[in-house]
Amino acid sequence: MAKILVVDDDESITLICRVYLTKAGHTIETASDGTAGLEKVPVFKPDLILLDINMPKLSGFEVAKRLREDPETKGIPIFMMTSLKQEINIKKGYDLGIEDYITKPANIEHLKLKIDRFLNKRGSC
Repeated sequence: MAKILVVDDDESITLICRVYLTKAGHTIETASDGTAGLEKVPVFKPDLILLDINMPKLSGFEVAKRLREDPETKGIPIFMMTSLKQEINIKKGYDLGIEDYITKPANIEHLKLKIDRFLNKRGSC
């Protein structure tokens, strides 16, 4: 199964993702802000990142931008998971090279299916 990094400042979101996705067989690591998320990437080496946008220290947009600019991390798939539903934010996410944009509150079963489908297509699962 996959290694998934969940970067979100909402503890309930990270807990739900950790419990549910671990139960599904994935290895989960969490970070509560953008800076901590960037620090965990080279150590954890995730197969996928679930990334919130509105966070302390660095926004999810800035985290995605930095990941895409670094040759070591530019290929890591990113799913943005956010309450921001405006078209401008969705476009900005995709322009940064994310794979999916999921709005909160997300149905955890739907999220798991999206993750599994994506990873199966990539051959990571």
